[in-house]
Amino acid sequence: MPEAGSVAPPRALVRTLLRSGTPAEPAELPDDNGDLAAVGDATLARAARYWVVVPLAYRIAAFVKVFIGFAAANGRLGLGPVLAASVFAVAANTAALAWVLRSGGLRARVSGRALAVDLVVGVALNFAVAATAPAPVQPFAVDVSWTWLVGAVAMWAGTSGLPSALWLLVAAAPLRALLTLAGGLPLGNQLAVTRSIGCMIALAVAIVIAAGILILLGAGTRFAVDIGIRRGREAERRRTRRIMHDSVLQTLEALAISAPGDDAHAVSRLAEVRSVAKAEAAEIRRQITEPIPNGTARGFAVELADVATEMARDGLRTQLVAADFADDDQLSQDRRTAMCEAVREALRNTVKHSGTKQVVLRVEERDGGIAVVARDQGQGFDVRERPPGFGITQSIVARLAEVGGHGTVDSQPGRGTRVTMWVPS
Repeated sequence: MPEAGSVAPPRALVRTLLRSGTPAEPAELPDDNGDLAAVGDATLARAARYWVVVPLAYRIAAFVKVFIGFAAANGRLGLGPVLAASVFAVAANTAALAWVLRSGGLRARVSGRALAVDLVVGVALNFAVAATAPAPVQPFAVDVSWTWLVGAVAMWAGTSGLPSALWLLVAAAPLRALLTLAGGLPLGNQLAVTRSIGCMIALAVAIVIAAGILILLGAGTRFAVDIGIRRGREAERRRTRRIMHDSVLQTLEALAISAPGDDAHAVSRLAEVRSVAKAEAAEIRRQITEPIPNGTARGFAVELADVATEMARDGLRTQLVAADFADDDQLSQDRRTAMCEAVREALRNTVKHSGTKQVVLRVEERDGGIAVVARDQGQGFDVRERPPGFGITQSIVARLAEVGGHGTVDSQPGRGTRVTMWVPS
């Protein structure tokens, strides 16, 4: 069963697509926190703008193919009207294809009129060829111009659903008979009947192929949206765990550490605890409610200096070395934020585990990105015997990996610890 809040099951969506075609794009895009099915429909509608690209491209290639086949089978007989129709069709469909791509797809508000005009042009083209082609090759000549209607039926199937395409299929039978009469042939002409059956089969095949593409487009879009929603939820869960680890848990651990004179200075100690609790509550509220900033008004080195200043409350003296770093807004906001949070976690680990209150923080350009190295001369540890905890695996390594970077920890007992954090610029 699908998760609560997930997009509609693909089976129901496919039935809707086959019955009504691709959905119209809403006037306003749905809120990301709103109806997830509406988000999926909006995504599908944007993708469906380019639905007509497939039949337009088919016509361009098919007209060339069927014209070559006609010329090879019939020589110069009837070549004039068929050549004129083929040149017109290739030029018109190429122009339409270029317009669709340049305009960002065929939007719903113009699709009805555009498809109606396309259908009228196709019918007119077939009558022109049927009336001007010599009788001996007239059925073959109509086969060439019929290519336009094959593409038209596919367009209608994708835009308005299979019922509309099936109505066109039904209407195509008397149309094909009228084309035979327009060429001066009797309805019972054996060649005309055979070619007419072939033309009807071509329309039916086009409808089947269009239905298959609709199924793939709809189910694929919904599955992609569902996967994106699941990944977004998982990312939000990881973000929440990191906030809890990097703020609440760290603060509680710091408050739990006893210091000499706590009993003698209980009042001042209580005031300090309240002050820290208020500060952490304000920080958590900011991280939860504030939107992610889009700009990068402040320099990256300045943001790192703010982190170092924040850690000075815990008695950590940080020497920031950024002389060789040209801070020219090389990093996106997501990567700046991830790097600053990872550095904050590395400095907190220094306070908690290193046994020293001094650390060197070096910023440098490296391997097409920005690296920050936190180095202390503390007691160190054996990385092979002590598995990394949540702070290293999630708040540093996983956080940087999410923005295309990486983090490594090098340490030896008695020789300090070096944490290297890197993100691409």
